[in-house]
Amino acid sequence: MEMVLERKKQEVRKKLLERLLSLTKDEIEKRSKNVENKLSELLLYKKAKMIMVYYPLRGEVDILNTIRRDLGSKRFCFPVMNLKAKSLRIFEIANLDQDFVLGPRGVMQPDTERTKEVNIKEIDIVIVPGLAFDKERNRLGRGAGYYDRFLQNITTSTKKIGIAFEFQILENLPTNLSWDQKVDTIVSENFIV
Repeated sequence: MEMVLERKKQEVRKKLLERLLSLTKDEIEKRSKNVENKLSELLLYKKAKMIMVYYPLRGEVDILNTIRRDLGSKRFCFPVMNLKAKSLRIFEIANLDQDFVLGPRGVMQPDTERTKEVNIKEIDIVIVPGLAFDKERNRLGRGAGYYDRFLQNITTSTKKIGIAFEFQILENLPTNLSWDQKVDTIVSENFIV
């Protein structure tokens, strides 16, 4: 049963990763701008003071323009991967251009020498990347489980917002209900789930 579920997840990952990597830089920019507009309209986002975000990988929704715009009025923190523990540590940044280093797996992450670690209880919302989401707000990540482990430990008052392009939101996903973490809301270019 578990092997069948994992195989189905891998099929969805492969299909969506191919689609994401086929997007041109212009398409990503245009689609991301629409997602940023929808996110900025969201009351949860407007009220949030401390927001955990991610630095986009190739093909992912890029909200760095929104972060750059709001950096003075909101606090932003980003994850740092701990490969041994397969966990995330969270650091607040002050400058999008100076506070990052290239981390494991080609992911840009805060320079832990320049930035301050954040207590996860301070985080109002977590903006969660994913390869796919479904209408029930299930999330499918890249398969390493970093976000699932992290999301299990946040407080119930911290809201989880998945952001994705519309084609990444499917009718339903293969999920392991005891492990895979749901999000509270999903924001895409044209609608919010």
